[in-house]
Amino acid sequence: MTELEEFILTKSTNTEQTKKNYRTQYKSIKALLTNDFNKSSQEEILNAISQLSKGNPSSEWTYINLPIMIRKNGELPINLLEKRREELKLLRDEHTQNNKIVKNDTLPSMKVIQDYTKQLYKNKEYKKFIVNFLFINYGVRNKDVDVFLVESSKDAKDNSINYFIVKKNEIEWRINEYKTLQNYGAKKIIIKSKPFIEAVINLPMNTWLLSGTDVKLNDSGLATTLKRMLYNKLTEGDYFKIILKDINSKPNTTQLLEYYSGTRGTDYATLLKYYDVSNKQQIMPDIEI
Repeated sequence: MTELEEFILTKSTNTEQTKKNYRTQYKSIKALLTNDFNKSSQEEILNAISQLSKGNPSSEWTYINLPIMIRKNGELPINLLEKRREELKLLRDEHTQNNKIVKNDTLPSMKVIQDYTKQLYKNKEYKKFIVNFLFINYGVRNKDVDVFLVESSKDAKDNSINYFIVKKNEIEWRINEYKTLQNYGAKKIIIKSKPFIEAVINLPMNTWLLSGTDVKLNDSGLATTLKRMLYNKLTEGDYFKIILKDINSKPNTTQLLEYYSGTRGTDYATLLKYYDVSNKQQIMPDIEI
C-alpha cells in the first residue's frame, strides 16, 4: 500500500471528492520528486511545491498541506514545512488583498453582467442564460450548476448529484454536491422566474445541463466549460466578487450578505476576506452565523 493510500485510510469521514483531490495533488507533487514524501527531504518537497505554485502563495498553501499530513502520519519531521506554512499565512493574505485591489479596478459592474444575461435570453442561448442567472442570483460555485434535468421528484433519487426538477410553474434545484456540503448540508432552492423556467423547459430532459447528454461532464473540464459561458470569460469567483461589490452599495448590505452566505454555503468572514473587492473596509453582520 502506498503512503498516500495509508494516509487516506485515516480520513474515512472525508468525502470521495476530497480524497480525489488528495490523489490529484499527490500526483502533481510526486512528479517533481525522485522518491515518496516520506523518503524525500523537506527541502526537496518545498522545492517541488515552489515549482508547482509558480510564485502564487495561495497555490503553495494548497499544495503544502498534503505533504505535512502524510509525513505527520508517518511520524516524520515536518518542522521546515510547518515553518513555511506559517510564512504563507501572511503572504497569502497580502496576495489576496493585492488581487482584490486589482479586481476592484478591472471587473465589470453588476449591470454589465445583468445586461449580458438578458441578451443571452433574448438570443435563446438558454444554457448560457441559465448558468449566468444562477451565478448572479445565488452566488454559487461551479459544481452547484452541474445539474441533471428531470421532470419528477421520483427521478431525483441519487443524493450524490444535483438536480433540476422541472415543474409547471417552478424549478426545484436540489444541490447535493458542492464544496461545503459537510458544513451546510444539502440545499434546495425553488426558482419561479418565468424566463428561467422557459429556458430550462427548452432543454432536453434526463440530460446534464452542461454536457447536454446523459453523460456527466468530467470535473477537470468544469471550470473551463463554465468560463466560456460567462461574460468576457470571467470565472465564478469573479462573478461573486462583482456581487459583493454591488451589494456593498445597497442600504440592506447585511441582509444581502446573509442571503448569499446561505445560498453559497460560505461564512461571513470568508466572504469578506476573499471576495469583497469594494472600498468598504468592514461590514459587521447584525447576527452571528
